[in-house]
Amino acid sequence: MADHQTFYTELGRRIREVRQKRSLTQEALASLVSLTRTSVTNIEKGRQQVLVHTLTEIAAALKVSPESLLPTAIPSTQPLDKLLEGYSQEEQEWVKTVVDTAIGE
Repeated sequence: MADHQTFYTELGRRIREVRQKRSLTQEALASLVSLTRTSVTNIEKGRQQVLVHTLTEIAAALKVSPESLLPTAIPSTQPLDKLLEGYSQEEQEWVKTVVDTAIGE
């Protein structure tokens, strides 16, 4: 779906930008979050979706908040509750908090 691809491409761009500002290689970041360098490459290119716990680990390794890595707008025509189906209650609440913070509620 194009909306999801745009989201993950922008997320990956933000991760790469912060990683480079921190002077970390993809290999170093991968080691810090128990991923392969190939996975970090794919995440940064938007080709690999990121689980919520992985996003929080990446953010911690980069010394930023997870929400600072998220795109400012989630391009979707679906309601947020529909998008979050299949995620745990804890993950849903975290995403809703991040979204509310991003839009200023």
